[in-house]
Amino acid sequence: MPSLPPAINLECRAEGDEGSLVVALHDLGRPNADLMDALRPLVGERHRIVAVSLRGHGGSPTPPGPWSIDDIASDVARLVSAEGGPTILVGVGLGAATAMALTLGHPGMVSGLVLSGFGPRAEEEVGRDRWMLIARKLRERGGTEGIALAAEAMATRPDLRGALSHVEVPTMIIAGASDRATPPEVQREFVGLIRGSNFRIAEGAGHDLPTERPTELADAVRWLIANGHELMLI
Repeated sequence: MPSLPPAINLECRAEGDEGSLVVALHDLGRPNADLMDALRPLVGERHRIVAVSLRGHGGSPTPPGPWSIDDIASDVARLVSAEGGPTILVGVGLGAATAMALTLGHPGMVSGLVLSGFGPRAEEEVGRDRWMLIARKLRERGGTEGIALAAEAMATRPDLRGALSHVEVPTMIIAGASDRATPPEVQREFVGLIRGSNFRIAEGAGHDLPTERPTELADAVRWLIANGHELMLI
């Protein structure tokens, strides 16, 4: 298990006081409100929804860099522990990378995964340069340092393919049909690497699933809860 960096308290929005825990992890530079809006219908179905602002975003602290994805995941692990986990993690982009790092580093905290906008491979040189360019442009334009540090963490994230056979929770991958940042064929690769995982295409959506097709995320959580046991027998 990776060591934990110094503790920070993440800003989060929570709704629902009982039922299964669902923790929502947003994409780079996106507000947690989008995911809360997408998942709010679950509150009336006996779920507690916690939408997190990852480090460097919203009202969450920005510790000194550099950061790794494992650092970001460790912040969330503390929150899940405080909430009494385990949890279904719903992650998009940066949030999906964080969810997968948490699942691999702290497997007992996770009961299911809904992921979008993320693939299992490490970035090749072109991809690393793209993330580093995003970080540099943010700083040049006076943008948020935390978002720049998170972009750099995405640039240097590890290749997960060799570790995914250890994932033992039901997993749903949802790819926007028009996602140009992480095309569906890149996301589909998870299916051959995580036992019992399921893959869906969201027609009419790109990379920003929470605002373009929000019902897909809540429906995926419902589907995992209804079919999770059968998935892990595949």
